[in-house]
Amino acid sequence: LLALGMAALVLLTVRAAGTDTTDSVWTTDSFFDFTQGTMDSVDVWSERGAAQLDWAWWSNQRVNALSANSKLSPRLSFALTNTMVSTETVFLAVWADERDSDHCPDLYFDRSMNGGHTWSTDIRIMDNCDPDNAPYPNCPCMYNPDITVRAADENLWVVWWQDWSDTGDNGDIYYTTGSNKGSNWSLSSVAVYTGTGKQLWPRIVSHASSGYLYAAWEDERDDDGDIYIARYNPDTDPAWSTPIKASDDISSAQQSKPSLTVDVDGNLFLMWEDYRDDPDGYDEQIYFSRWFSGTMSWGTWDTSTRLSDSEAHFAGDPYIIAGPGGALYATWWDRIPIDVGGGYTFRIIVARSVDQGDNWSHSVVAQLPAAYESGLSSFGTPAIGIDGSGQLYVAWSWLLDSTSGNSRVLFAQSPDGGVHWTEYRTLTAAPNVQLADAVDLIPSFDGEVVVAWEQYLGANPHIYATGYPADKYLGIGEYKRTFDAGGPAAWDTITWTATLTPGTGLALATRVMTTAGAGWTDWVTHTASGESLTHPSARFLQYRAVFTSSAGSDTSVLDAVGITYEQSRIYLPLVLRSS
Repeated sequence: LLALGMAALVLLTVRAAGTDTTDSVWTTDSFFDFTQGTMDSVDVWSERGAAQLDWAWWSNQRVNALSANSKLSPRLSFALTNTMVSTETVFLAVWADERDSDHCPDLYFDRSMNGGHTWSTDIRIMDNCDPDNAPYPNCPCMYNPDITVRAADENLWVVWWQDWSDTGDNGDIYYTTGSNKGSNWSLSSVAVYTGTGKQLWPRIVSHASSGYLYAAWEDERDDDGDIYIARYNPDTDPAWSTPIKASDDISSAQQSKPSLTVDVDGNLFLMWEDYRDDPDGYDEQIYFSRWFSGTMSWGTWDTSTRLSDSEAHFAGDPYIIAGPGGALYATWWDRIPIDVGGGYTFRIIVARSVDQGDNWSHSVVAQLPAAYESGLSSFGTPAIGIDGSGQLYVAWSWLLDSTSGNSRVLFAQSPDGGVHWTEYRTLTAAPNVQLADAVDLIPSFDGEVVVAWEQYLGANPHIYATGYPADKYLGIGEYKRTFDAGGPAAWDTITWTATLTPGTGLALATRVMTTAGAGWTDWVTHTASGESLTHPSARFLQYRAVFTSSAGSDTSVLDAVGITYEQSRIYLPLVLRSS
C-alpha cells in the first residue's frame, strides 16, 4: 500500500510540472477599445468603433481690427440662428480694448458665422472716453469682461469690472446688454454692485428655464478678497440682488478669479483661487463650493472644499462647466515636485464629478516635457468646454521660456468624458508666438469649437482665434495601443480591416517588450493583413497605425485590429504529504 501511494505521488508530480499553451486573440474593434490607445491627430469618435484622421483647425485669425495699443482678456459664448432651413451657430467674442484710450480700456465685440474661420467687423459696445485728452474727463476704464446668452430673450449680457480714472473708487461690477446676436447694443452701463472696496474678475452665467442671471466676482470690501455672488431675473426683479459671500474663509487670506457654472436644474457651482493654506499668502490652491436651488436658501452656500492635489506647490486659473447628465468638469494648472534634485513640473488637470461635487476624479491632460521642467517654462489659463455629445475639449497656454516670451496655445480633447485624452496639438502659428495668454474656449452643441486668446503683435497684445473642424483632414496622424499578456507570449499573426481611398494611406507596425522596463524592440512594418509576427517571445506588444492624406480631402478608416498569440502557462510540481 505504501508503494502504491509513492507511485501516485510521482505520477502527479510529472503531470503537474511543465508548460501548456492556449491560443488567444487581442482585438481592437469597438469605441471602448479604440479610446484605450494613444490618439495623436487621430479621431476615434466621429465613427464609433473605428479610427481615422482628425480634422484640421482653421488658420489663426486676428479678431480685432489692426489698431494701436492693447487688446486684452477675450471671452466667448455662442447663440443659435434659425435660417428656416437649418440652425446655425454664431460665435461671440468680447474683450477689453485700449485702441481709443491707452491704459483705460473700452469694451469691443465681434462674431463669427462660420465656426471661427473668419470674423466680422468688430464694434465698440461700451464707452468712448479718453482721460488723456482735453478736457481730461473722469473716464470709466473697463476690465475682464465676460459674456453669456440669456435663453429667455436671446439677449447678450456682458459684465466687467470698472475703475474710474480720476477717483478713488477702483473697482465696481457693471453690465450691458445686446440683442439680435450682437447687432444692437444698449450702449449704457448698469451697476451690478458699486459698494465699498474693490470688486474685480466678474463671471456671468444664465439659467435657461428660470431666466435667472448669476454674477460672481472677487470682492475686497473686508480683506484681500472673498468670492461674492448676486442674481437677477429681468422678468421679475427690479435690480440685482444684494451680493452674498460664497467662500467661507474667515481669515484675511485672498480668494480670487472665480469660475461659475449652472446646471440644467439651476444648481450653482463655483471655483476660485484660494490662499488660505499658505500662511505667507503667496501660494494659491483651487477651492470649490455650491448652492442647490431646490434645498438651500439663497443666502446659504455649501462648505468650501479644496480640489487641487495635496502635493501641489500651487495651482491656478480654475474653469468649471456643467455637462449633460449633471456631470461637472473642471480644469486648472498646478505645479508639483518631481523626484529630480528638488525639481518641479507644471500640469493641466481635469477633474470630473458625477454626484454634483461630492466626489471628484482627476486626470492629467498634459505635463511639461522633461526638457522644460524645473526651469522658466509653465502652463497657464486652461479653458474647458463640452458639446452636446459629451465630447470634452481643453485649451491652455504654454510659456516655453519666460525670458524670451516664446509661447504656444495647446489643445486636447476627450472622447469618453475625460477618462482618456488625445495627445495635445499646437493651435498657434509655428514655431512659437509671443506671450500667448488668457485662453478661452467654447464648443457649440454640434461639435464646432472656437478658441480665442491674446498674443503680442509688435509691442501690444491682440485677440486671435481659430476654429474646429476646418474643411480638410490633417496630413498625418498616429494611433498606438499596448497589450500586456501578463507573462511571456508567442506572437502569431496580425490582421486588420480598413478602408482606403485614393490619396490616403495606412501603415501598421508592431514591436514588443520582453519584460517591464526592458525597452522596446524596433518597429516591424506589416504590408498585408494576416502576416505572421516574427517578434521574440515577450510580455508586451504594441501596434501603431499611421494615417496619411495627401490633400486632406479624405481619410483612411481603420475598423479593427487583431493580434493572435499563444500564452504560455507554467505548472509547478504538486507535492503531496502523507501522515
